Amino acid sequence: MTSLMQTKLMARAYLTVLVVAFSSHAVFAQTPQAPPAKADETHQLWSSIIAPSLRPVVKTGPQGQNFGATMMLPLHAAFGLKDQQWIQDFADHYARLADNFTALPSEDLGRLEYLYVASEFMVLCKASGRENLVPRTLPGLVYSDIWTLWTRKPAWAWGRPNFQGGVRERNMWKLQNRRPEKNYYRAIIDADLFLFAIAADVKAYISDPAEVKAWSPTLDDMLVVARQVFTQEVVRQPDGGWLFQPGVWADFPEYLYAGNPDIRPGMRPAPVRDIAMDSSHSLRFPLWLTSQMRAYSKGSEGYQYFEELRAGLDKQFFNKVLVKPTVNYPCYRLNNFMDGVNGVYRWNYASLGTGRGYGPYQNSAALVLGWWTFLGTERIRGVYQDMADEFPWPKQCIEAYLGPAPASGYAESSFDPNSPSMRIWHLLVMLAAKI
Repeated sequence: MTSLMQTKLMARAYLTVLVVAFSSHAVFAQTPQAPPAKADETHQLWSSIIAPSLRPVVKTGPQGQNFGATMMLPLHAAFGLKDQQWIQDFADHYARLADNFTALPSEDLGRLEYLYVASEFMVLCKASGRENLVPRTLPGLVYSDIWTLWTRKPAWAWGRPNFQGGVRERNMWKLQNRRPEKNYYRAIIDADLFLFAIAADVKAYISDPAEVKAWSPTLDDMLVVARQVFTQEVVRQPDGGWLFQPGVWADFPEYLYAGNPDIRPGMRPAPVRDIAMDSSHSLRFPLWLTSQMRAYSKGSEGYQYFEELRAGLDKQFFNKVLVKPTVNYPCYRLNNFMDGVNGVYRWNYASLGTGRGYGPYQNSAALVLGWWTFLGTERIRGVYQDMADEFPWPKQCIEAYLGPAPASGYAESSFDPNSPSMRIWHLLVMLAAKI
């Protein structure tokens, strides 16, 4: 997980790009008579933030991660709200991708995060009767990519040589080895889960008989392994929720201080034996599960299994992770870990520096990125509607969303509701309330 950018850091890097690329849009166009109408606000934000970000070709791993973190929700909003211009913005982007596929980064995680948005675009086009918007070569390019990773490209691993048989061999080793030297050696990582989700999307999309015949053996194999992962590695909780691989990260450096309830001088490691995954990386699970669900026919046993898992995740999130506003703290926040533990995360993490880390609630940026809305329930949409209605947020809330402050402290501009970070978070929250 040290190679994975934490969600807040992805957002910050992306927002730095926005500041440079979109400086000409620093102030929204407004009539001199009155502020813009509320109904038009999302379109203004889209035009100044989303549309420009869809024009460049993604070429680096960080760009792929940033695109994947921030563009998935706008993609679903474009189709969910049936906004033809927004849909066309994405269609134009993927037409450029099909013509420049070799420009994509070779780094696995950034490439997969980016391609997951592409595979979701394909599925949404099919579901809306707009398959004509999918470039003819795109499904084959995406399939070839995941086939290579699954079966051919050596897959890295902690504590041992690369798996020459690809990600499939790596996952089978993790599923079969219950007691490695370090618990985290058998962790199912983000790249594995993105790969499963893309495979499920491709399976749901294809209908051409030749593609079905040629691709199904590999796609079906990936779905079988994904099902095994989501059966064997899920631990049910008494209240109907569940945790994914609890304890697997207990001895990983980023989790070693989780037993500390807050940051304080002289803090020492305090590992938690059965610690759950952090709530920031977990934000992708609602959509990952939805992709797995869609790979099966509606009403089938496989569909119902993943539908039930998503419902259980909704319970876990509301019972253990989400913290509602109070009189003293007027905003929604997240506990740092999926089991409700709210201890220190990523203490001494390289990008933060020695003596720095995530204190209680400082994984809450995972909420404002909007992905939890893919739980698909009215109550999660209600959370996002509340957050949208409460914008601009109080300073103390923004501090939780920004995460650990730099050594010099937060810049005052970080709290400006018209800053790039606040504008994109505001847009994502508004869209999350609508889909």
